[in-house]
Amino acid sequence: MILLIQIAILLAFVFLALGSLEDLKTGEIPEKISYGYVACALMVAAVSAVFSNDAYFFLSSLLIGAGFFAVGYVLFYTGQWGGGDVKLAAGIGCTLGYLSHAGFFVDGLFPYYATYFINLICIALPYATVYGLYLGAKSPETWKEFSRYLQDRRTIVLLPLSFVPSLIALYMKLPNLALFYTVIPLMTLVALYLKAVELKALRETVDVSKLREGDVPAEDLQVGGELLVRKKDIEGMSAEDVKKIRELASNGKIPKEITIKRGIKFAPVLLFALASVLYVGNFIEIIIRALT
Repeated sequence: MILLIQIAILLAFVFLALGSLEDLKTGEIPEKISYGYVACALMVAAVSAVFSNDAYFFLSSLLIGAGFFAVGYVLFYTGQWGGGDVKLAAGIGCTLGYLSHAGFFVDGLFPYYATYFINLICIALPYATVYGLYLGAKSPETWKEFSRYLQDRRTIVLLPLSFVPSLIALYMKLPNLALFYTVIPLMTLVALYLKAVELKALRETVDVSKLREGDVPAEDLQVGGELLVRKKDIEGMSAEDVKKIRELASNGKIPKEITIKRGIKFAPVLLFALASVLYVGNFIEIIIRALT
């Protein structure tokens, strides 16, 4: 069983490393990596189930994987993740579900699956902020959009309210907790900035001849009342979609340029978050212990 646990962890790191390299290099995560990871994670769980005569090894892997896929799909639907990230997350869920039933994790304040997403957020915020600042430096329109968000009435109300938890902690004479809560207004500003990045820096107008399989349109593309491609399709454009779009453009039925969405290259964060869960622990628990 120890050998299978080691194999499960090794496979996770290999597939996530390969996915991260492809994401950083091309902005895409090949399906053979994402689906291959899910298949291998489930296969290890199935082998463990057979040898131990315990079906819960496989069921735990499958159910947690499905749960991670569902969370990832919500993030994809809201424009936070790319389709490849969602499928890698499903593989991570399969790995964690299997390791949990194998007794890998010790009990803490949070269950292991919550720890993964807590650590993911803690890693993603600085990563996305630095990446967003890099993109913003190349797109002056991003800062203009961010400025408009700051002047929005909802933001003017929301920002002062985000300081309330810190003020309450100070009133209760809990300075360490008050300092911790200052992350809330910071996260609010980061979220607004990243929204501006998404709208201005992560959209690109390209000639249809340069479209690639897996590209995601910024808006649904309709031709004559028929929905051709959807912006919420997790797989992006298929090779057939790309061919049809090019044919329609050459016939003058649609423009020869189309706006597509690019995503923040997020696969490395998924990798680092898994490593932190396996070998560091819950970041929030660590902070709480440090403050108390």
